[in-house]
Amino acid sequence: MSYIPTTEGIGRTRWTQGEGDDLAIEIRVPIVLPSGVKPRDLTVEVKDESILCVSHGATRILQWRLYAPVQTAVEWRVEGTDTMIVDLEKKVASMWSCLLDLPMRADDPLFSTEDEINRMFAAQLPVLPPVSEGEAAERAEVASAEAGKDGETGAAENLDKLLDEAAAEVVKKSPTDTTHDGFLKAALENYESEFRVITTKIAEVDKEMASAPEDDEGALEVLKNKKKILTRMLELHNESRKLRAQPSSLGNFLKCTMIDLLKARANIGAMSESEEEDYESAEEKFLSPTQLMARGIQLFEEQNIKGCLHFLRLAAIHHNHDQSVILLYNIYSQLDTPRGCYLLLKRALDDTDVSAAANTKLGELFDEGTRNFLPLFPAALHFYQRAAKLGSVNAMLSLAQLWLRGSTSSSLLSEEQTEALRSLSKYHSWLQKAIDRGCGSACFVRGCMHLKGENGCKRSYALAKEWIDAASSSQPDVLRRAPQIGQMLDALRLEEAEGAASPSAASSSFAGISVSRHSASNGTAMAVKEDDGGLKVTPSLARLRALNKGGAPVAAGAGSPGAAGGAGYGKKSFAKSARRRAFWEKTCSCGAVAYGAYVLLFPLRIVMLPYFYSLMGPLVDALPWLGNSNARDVF
Repeated sequence: MSYIPTTEGIGRTRWTQGEGDDLAIEIRVPIVLPSGVKPRDLTVEVKDESILCVSHGATRILQWRLYAPVQTAVEWRVEGTDTMIVDLEKKVASMWSCLLDLPMRADDPLFSTEDEINRMFAAQLPVLPPVSEGEAAERAEVASAEAGKDGETGAAENLDKLLDEAAAEVVKKSPTDTTHDGFLKAALENYESEFRVITTKIAEVDKEMASAPEDDEGALEVLKNKKKILTRMLELHNESRKLRAQPSSLGNFLKCTMIDLLKARANIGAMSESEEEDYESAEEKFLSPTQLMARGIQLFEEQNIKGCLHFLRLAAIHHNHDQSVILLYNIYSQLDTPRGCYLLLKRALDDTDVSAAANTKLGELFDEGTRNFLPLFPAALHFYQRAAKLGSVNAMLSLAQLWLRGSTSSSLLSEEQTEALRSLSKYHSWLQKAIDRGCGSACFVRGCMHLKGENGCKRSYALAKEWIDAASSSQPDVLRRAPQIGQMLDALRLEEAEGAASPSAASSSFAGISVSRHSASNGTAMAVKEDDGGLKVTPSLARLRALNKGGAPVAAGAGSPGAAGGAGYGKKSFAKSARRRAFWEKTCSCGAVAYGAYVLLFPLRIVMLPYFYSLMGPLVDALPWLGNSNARDVF
């Protein structure tokens, strides 16, 4: 094979997938055959379980990497002269979010460069003032003095609670304190309160160790471990504080986030910088990551959280299983421990085996803003782009929404900063990237924009219906999640029909041209009144509405969006046809089963006939009239 065509997208291809356990996929590919080439000369095959190839001899016409593996058996046909229909079967009954697994080029101009992201960090993440060594020593002395006082206030408070409150001060949006100075003040108070609590706890432990009896080795060991944890937390706190005093950038922000997570892990006793989980049996070593995850989910349903975490951690740590990592994050978040955040961040930053799922999830966390993850636009942008580079359509849709808003979901930016970041062109470009990969959700978003006339899209019934139909075929559940779309389409169709009729009538009246049969055949009824000495044209929509209510297609002029018929009419006709088809299929099935049972039971009836006569013999003797040829003679 000398040449393999470069895939940029699916173009005008439309595809359909079933729901539930339905494995069927139908792909309708517009194709132009070279002159002299007949459909039977083509070769359609699936290679490596996921690569769809269409060839003519040694020439490769099309080569697509599908979203997931399919069966190698392919059924195809050419409809007309310009459409190839390919029928495939999935290997796993799961919904596809798109048709193609198509990564993006690393040099795609749509990506924001690291320099641009660093400039965003510099504008949105204020630099904290540096802390000199003299100031740090003075703060430590003050904290130690406070620890020695009776009735001290900070020693009795829980460190986790203070960390939660400090993070809430930074994340919480206040109408009077969302400026640069307010963010800076909250961050400084967070570091100051954290430093005060840690140093106070260390002073308390030192005091307890000094007063503890020397022969009580158990108590001394506990106090030593406690001081070791607090000392490690203080070291990480100081390291994070120094980083925050440096110019804000992507690298510094990621280092600071990792240090904060290490500090939170040290607070629960996890001193190492890596998560570990040992196999408990030889059988566990031979289980695949999917099997380990399935075991964990089963134990979770049985309320065995410890066993669930064991199997999920095996899959996540030893196999880098993305789904297990995300499940661990969700479970650990409910348990209020930073282990899940740490595992997720480590997996997302792994450059040797980049994970689209982990980067998309982390981008969502930076977009929404949660504990340990501040809602920062450049951070969400960075992780979304890492996932989009691998071809993740979910990340592309999130990037489109990010550029449309110009901020994260829970924004810390001012209106001026939001407007400066907002980019409608990037919004449409990222949406188009998802559409090029056959994403039904992206088609639905484009259809809704044409339906409402939003974000620079023309309000058009024909375009809206085309995109929404494409979305509903590739994602069958999309219309169930938005049942009002059908009514909105009907309303737009009628509105366009009324708008198309009114200008036609007005132009005819202005020109003073007599009414012709041609104009009437186009659906415009005109009435001529001679009271004012001229022609007066009045459009009537009564017949149009009557036809719509009666279920007939709307007749429209050439180029009218309503010429293809109403969406409501097509929907009702399709529903009636589906019900009739289901009824006759059920009737035929029942008839076939009944006839089959009749045929199969015929030998059984022959065998049972003597037994039936032997049972009926005594009854006939007891009732003589049953054996009489004329039963009326007995009475």
